Amino acid sequence: MVNLFELSNKKDRHVLTMVYIGIIAGIFSALVKSGFETLIPPRTLETTPPPVMLLEKLGVNVSAMDYHWLGYTINWGGNGVHILFSIVIAIIYCAACEYLVKTKILHGIIFGLGVSVFAHGLVVPLLGLSGWLWLAGPQALISEFVGTAFWIWSIEAVRTDLRHRLVRNA
Repeated sequence: MVNLFELSNKKDRHVLTMVYIGIIAGIFSALVKSGFETLIPPRTLETTPPPVMLLEKLGVNVSAMDYHWLGYTINWGGNGVHILFSIVIAIIYCAACEYLVKTKILHGIIFGLGVSVFAHGLVVPLLGLSGWLWLAGPQALISEFVGTAFWIWSIEAVRTDLRHRLVRNA
């Protein structure tokens, strides 16, 4: 039987380093997820993204957060929420990897899918930012779960590389 709660050796933990790495991995992975969603969008053009909905519910004038780039109108507020979410989850993931050996199963994909189901399947709908995940349709589910796999895998790739570089002499 696999012990999912097997703890790492206390002397091998570098939690503050993981916070630093989590910030870098979170920014990088947010760009990976945004790029993936450009290729395989998780919602229709008419649907407001949950980060933008969150800002609107908080009373933020989201349209004042637009900038223009090569003819595109981009909302830095919605993107900022998306990046911040990614940073927070990456820090949690990186710190969890220092304590729980099995967090890295399938390069973190199991962890990432759990986060996705929790966030998009429970928290986002309960906050009224989007509909229930299982009602979104197959295209939205494919985008969400495949995009999440790439997202968390990129966090794990950055975590592994930077941890090796920063901790090997510690």
